Amino acid sequence: MKKRKQFGGDTKFHVVLRLLKGEASAVELAKEIDCHPTIIGTWKDRFLKYAPTLFETPRDGNEKERRIEDLERMIGKLAVQNEFLKKVYGSLSRQ
Repeated sequence: MKKRKQFGGDTKFHVVLRLLKGEASAVELAKEIDCHPTIIGTWKDRFLKYAPTLFETPRDGNEKERRIEDLERMIGKLAVQNEFLKKVYGSLSRQ
């Protein structure tokens, strides 16, 4: 069984960039790096799909971080309440 070749992000980026610039066709590039042309097409599609998000502001990240902080705070509060209730229940059950 033939082991699959692994390509780094830098290689993928430069291959897709050359393809988009029209410097070489997918078939020519595939021969250069020894892979199938459909793999290069997949890289190109993925690049075009996610390229617009490169220039978006990271507002979503800040909102997610804030949400995580709120949830962590809530977990801490609930843990303290849980320990308190365990102590109260333990003292009541002994009487």
